[in-house]
Amino acid sequence: MIKGTIVVLVLMVIAVTSPAREKNIDTAKSGRDLTSQIENNVVSPVVKEKYEYYEVSGSCEKDVLCALQHKCICWTDGKKYDSLTNWKIKWDYDYDRTPQTCTTDSFKVTVDVIFHLPKWVKTGDAPPPLVEKWDTYMEKLLMHEKGHRDRAVEAATEITHAVKELPAARTCAELDREVQALSHERMEKMTGVQEEYDAATKHGRTQGAVFP
Repeated sequence: MIKGTIVVLVLMVIAVTSPAREKNIDTAKSGRDLTSQIENNVVSPVVKEKYEYYEVSGSCEKDVLCALQHKCICWTDGKKYDSLTNWKIKWDYDYDRTPQTCTTDSFKVTVDVIFHLPKWVKTGDAPPPLVEKWDTYMEKLLMHEKGHRDRAVEAATEITHAVKELPAARTCAELDREVQALSHERMEKMTGVQEEYDAATKHGRTQGAVFP
């Protein structure tokens, strides 16, 4: 076998809206890097997460709601959302070559996820019932957004397994074309799955991601 070098890096950027009503950010927070080895040299996707926040203020329900509506996230569909999840899915691999064939080696997919969420800057006189209501809202909002993340990771996992099943190509150029076609097919499918998720949950409303 002749080992090849990394030859392809495909970047897909997909942003999916998801809110309770209709609303952007501050600074990036935490990140996570997770990878594990699974069957037959198939490596599960590396998932990296970041959180970015936009601040809202107010000491009563009406003021907090007005701040949410004022600092909303405007998306490409012309609507406004409380929160947003976007991600990049990219993949790279080496070649394993013989004089007659070319196959992938060390195929790895990385999913970079950014959650854009509101952050209430509480004052000392914030009433406990309002604090509880906000905390519940944020819990449900993040649960909805993580549903988008999970669907992106599932698509990345599908790509990894599908590439593993590709037969040997005659040339590495042919292999690249097959990997690209397969990956884009899975990404288009995932876009439809994301849209169905938002439709089924009404952008998180049915999951309780509503304030107040």
